[in-house]
Amino acid sequence: EVIASVDADACTTLLAKQAVEVVMKSGLDNARMRLQQVCVEIIRAAKGGDKRTVSGYSVPGQQSDQNPGDKPIPDNLKLLPLYTLATMKNVAFRGGTDVHPDQRVQAHYLINELFVTDMKHFIYPRMFALHEMGHEVGHPLQEGEEFDSEAVAGRDHIQLPPVVNLSIDRLSSNGVFLLDNGIEMYLWVGSAADLNIVGSLFGVHCLDDIDPAHIRVQMSGDDFATRFGTVVSALHEGKFDASDGASTPKINIIREGDARAEAMFYWLLVEDRAAFQGGTHSYAEFMKFVNNPSASAGS
Repeated sequence: EVIASVDADACTTLLAKQAVEVVMKSGLDNARMRLQQVCVEIIRAAKGGDKRTVSGYSVPGQQSDQNPGDKPIPDNLKLLPLYTLATMKNVAFRGGTDVHPDQRVQAHYLINELFVTDMKHFIYPRMFALHEMGHEVGHPLQEGEEFDSEAVAGRDHIQLPPVVNLSIDRLSSNGVFLLDNGIEMYLWVGSAADLNIVGSLFGVHCLDDIDPAHIRVQMSGDDFATRFGTVVSALHEGKFDASDGASTPKINIIREGDARAEAMFYWLLVEDRAAFQGGTHSYAEFMKFVNNPSASAGS
C-alpha cells in the first residue's frame, strides 16, 4: 500500500530539490550518484526485493525468493527511472565543462521554486511533432468531452500536437518539432521540412541563408500559424507577465545541420547517451541497470 501510494512526479520533484542541496555540500558527482542510488532502491523495494531501506528509511514489504529483476515495475513508478535519468542530465546536474555557471545557477533556482507539474516538464520536456498536427490541434475541446491532462493545455483545454520521445531517433529531416521545458521553447526545423509549414511559421520558405536570431516566429496569419500560436499561449498560460514585456516564452530556432545550436538542443534529448561522466547511459541502458543493478555492475 505504501509503494502503491507513491507518485512518480512528486517523488522526482523531491529528489531533484534534495539533489540541489547535495550539489552545494559535496558536488555534482555525488548528487548524480545519490539520484541514481535512490531510484534503484525505490524500484527494488517496489518490486519486493530484500533491501528493506531506501536512503536510510525503512520500507515495509515482504521478502521474496524471486529475483526482483524478473518482476515488473509497478505502474505508478514506471516513469521514475526515466525522470531520474532526465534529472541527472539536466543542466542543474550535468557534468563536464560546457555548462556556464549562470545556466547552472538558474537551473538550481528553478528546481527550488517549481512545483510538481512544472518541475516534471522542466526535467522531462515535451517535444511536439508540429508536422503531424491534426486539424483539431490548437482548438479547445468540446464541453463535456473526456481528455488526458497531458494532451491539452490552458483553461480552455487547447488540444496539443502529438508528443514524441526525447531522442534524436525521433527527429526527421522532413519534420518540425517544438520542444517545451516550461521556461524556454526550441523549434527544430528539418532540412527537408514542408515548405508550407516553414512559410506559415517564418514568412519565408527557406531558412538556409537567414540568421535564426533575426527570425521572428509568426503566431498568427494563416490557419497553421494561428493554431500554433494558440498552442504556445496555452502551454505558457499565466507564466509570463505582459507588464514586463514578456507575454510569450522565448523560442529558440534550430536548423538541422547547425552544429552549434543543435549541440545545446541535444542536451535536452535525455533518452540518448550524453558525453559526460555519469551521463553515458541511454534510457534503455539505464532501465536495464535499474532493473538489475548487480548484473549490470558485473557486466
